[in-house]
Amino acid sequence: MEQSASRRGPIFAEGASGRSRPRSLIAAISEIQELAVVEKLGTPLPEHLILLDRSFAYTEVGVHSVVVDGLINMLGVPMGLGVMGSLMPIFGDPDPSLFDQVFAQLIGITYGVGYAVMIGHNLGSCYIGKVCKRAIQDIYQSMIVANIIKVILLSVFFNFMYQLLTPEHVQEGFKVLWPLLRGVMSDQMAVGVQDWVISMREVMIPSATVVILVTIATLCVPYVYFVIGGREAAEEKRRNRLYDVC
Repeated sequence: MEQSASRRGPIFAEGASGRSRPRSLIAAISEIQELAVVEKLGTPLPEHLILLDRSFAYTEVGVHSVVVDGLINMLGVPMGLGVMGSLMPIFGDPDPSLFDQVFAQLIGITYGVGYAVMIGHNLGSCYIGKVCKRAIQDIYQSMIVANIIKVILLSVFFNFMYQLLTPEHVQEGFKVLWPLLRGVMSDQMAVGVQDWVISMREVMIPSATVVILVTIATLCVPYVYFVIGGREAAEEKRRNRLYDVC
C-alpha cells in the first residue's frame, strides 16, 4: 500500500534540480477525484489541505491549456475561415466541400473546447466540499483569467493584421523581399501570392469574433458540469451518510 502511494505521488514531482515542477491535467484530475471520494464518504477534509505549491500547480495546469489553445486559435481560426470563404484550399482541393469547411474550422477551436469538456466531465462530480471546490476553482479561475488575456491579445493581433495586410503594405513588403524570392518564384506566382495575402485580410476581424464566441462557450461548458455535478455529488454524499457507507 505504501509503495503504491509513493508511486502515485503528489501533483508536484521533484525535478533533478530539486525545484517542484507541475504535472499534467491527468494527474490533477486524478488527485481531485481521490479527494472527492473521501469527501463523498462523509469524511470532512481540512481546508488547509491544499497548500500554496499545490494550488499553484492547479493554476498552472489551467493556464497551460489556454496558452496552447491561444496558439492554435491564432493560426487555425483564420485558416478555417479562409477555407470556408474559398480563399485557400484544403487537402489540395480549391473548392472544399461542406465537410471540409467544417473540419477546417474545427481544427482551430477543438483543443480548447475538448479541454473544457474533459475538465467538466471528469471534475463535475467532484465539485463538493471545501477542498475539492478550491482545487477545481484554482484550475477554472486560472482558465478564466488566462482566456480573458488570450482574447485581448488575439483581438489586438487580428486587428493589427487587418491594418497590415492592405494592398499598399503587401506590395511594399514584396518589394523588400523580392531579391530573396526571385529565385524561388516567378513574377506570375508572386502576383498570385500577393493577391492571396491581401484576400486573407478579410478573415481577420471575423477571426477575432469567432475567438471571443468560442472562448465564452468554452468557459460555460465546465461551469454547467460543475453546477449539475455538484448537486449530484451532494446527493450522493447525503445517501452515503444516510446508509452509513464506509
